[in-house]
Amino acid sequence: MSEPGDLARELDATRRLRAIARRRGRARSRLDRLRAEIEALAGEGASTHDIALWLRKFRRIRVHPTTVWRALRRWRAGAV
Repeated sequence: MSEPGDLARELDATRRLRAIARRRGRARSRLDRLRAEIEALAGEGASTHDIALWLRKFRRIRVHPTTVWRALRRWRAGAV
């Protein structure tokens, strides 16, 4: 069985790891590099389903239409 001091040290180490994990920023999306093209398609009236199909067929990127919708919402909010 662990000593109380050992548990306290392990808990402190765990909390430090969690703090580091919280500081990480958002990872870049595969869609970020195609932002101009995706926004142009959306501007032409393409639905998120249309854009997801275009990505799959012509850019070999398989994403769900909801992912496209979230990217467009994030870009329109200005959060790059």
